Amino acid sequence: MDGNTMFAPLTPDEAPASEHAAAKGGGKTPILPVPADAPPMKFKHPKLGEPSRSWPYHDAEGRLVGYVCRWDFTTEAGAPTKEVLPVTYCDLGNGKAGWRSKGMPAPRPLFGLPDILARPDAMVMVTEGEKTRDAAALLFPDIVVTTPAHGAKSPHLTDFSPLAGRTVVIATDFDEAGRKTDRGKPLHPGQDFGDKVCELARAAGAAHVLHLHPDRLGAWRWGEGERVLRGEPMPDGWDLADALEEGWAAHAVAELRDDPAFLPPYMDAAERKAARTMLGDDELPEDEEAGGWPFRLACNGVEKRIEKADKETGIVTVEWRWFCSLLEVEAETRSSEGEEWGRLLKITDRDGRVKTWAMPMAMLAGDGTTYRERLLSLGLIMAPGRFARDALHEYISTARPDTKVRCVSRVGWHARAFALSNETVEPGHG
Repeated sequence: MDGNTMFAPLTPDEAPASEHAAAKGGGKTPILPVPADAPPMKFKHPKLGEPSRSWPYHDAEGRLVGYVCRWDFTTEAGAPTKEVLPVTYCDLGNGKAGWRSKGMPAPRPLFGLPDILARPDAMVMVTEGEKTRDAAALLFPDIVVTTPAHGAKSPHLTDFSPLAGRTVVIATDFDEAGRKTDRGKPLHPGQDFGDKVCELARAAGAAHVLHLHPDRLGAWRWGEGERVLRGEPMPDGWDLADALEEGWAAHAVAELRDDPAFLPPYMDAAERKAARTMLGDDELPEDEEAGGWPFRLACNGVEKRIEKADKETGIVTVEWRWFCSLLEVEAETRSSEGEEWGRLLKITDRDGRVKTWAMPMAMLAGDGTTYRERLLSLGLIMAPGRFARDALHEYISTARPDTKVRCVSRVGWHARAFALSNETVEPGHG
């Protein structure tokens, strides 16, 4: 008797008794893969009945492993909520088997694993949950979208090895649980889930790990065929399923993907801490910052504050728009005669290497082509279009760093200091 026929499905009369015995004795052992002659999954929640949705999980050979089921319902207080449970085909003892609420044993397959393997050249997006995964698949049809079973609860129990050599995009939700940082302040939503998936994807050998921030789509809504700024905080729990409901479609998403900031490299906890240190403070600027200099440094570069006033209501909305990768104006430079003023710029390239360049302010007199060519050769990434060029020009021109440094045009003595190509030596300072 083989594994496909040794277990007889429960009859309707036997099911209640077996449910009680299984609950009492814990005798539920998932059978993997699900036998070909197993009955269709018709699991009912004892209180909620049949699931609203169910998602089948398959192994690399396309064989059914189990389901994740979701029940949508309303609480007594009238609030919408959900319950999500795994359902597998289990050995219940005494030669009986049936569909029960029991988790898939680790290592679990990623959702849609056969599709991931069938599209080896496609990017792979990882979302938090199956409902979000379905919406993401509609919004990003050129990307294979997946999720670990049970979302943020236990991604470490999922096998991420199929992502080796792939470009992985982590789509994080905007939820209260994920908004804390190392210092307890808001940073990037969904970071707990994202950090763990990033760790697992890198350990599996992913070629690149990118980040789809929730505000890349969540900052806007769609109405009457137009994209408009949300004008209010994103609701807790916002995800790509909400983006779909709010009018986003694949063609609208495609228009944004030319922007290099749309999918920046994912920054884990250590990288975020390094970025905060690089900014000169142990925290990133808050989104609520208003007025003053219209530029700020973010994890993935430099952003400009754009204010828009509604003509009818007068309400002013704020958008921070990315225009280049991390570029810091460290100091003002000048010669000993108080001439040849410039800016000491610090560029962090996509490999994480930091480079400095003393840029003469005279380069700002023209159209900026010369200094942009130099910055690009040092590894700066710029958004396409005139906005990015003008914003970069304004950013460098109007920056007023507290530090001033002296630049010299040759190696040798200058006053009491001896300048070398890579350092300055003063007598008595070894």
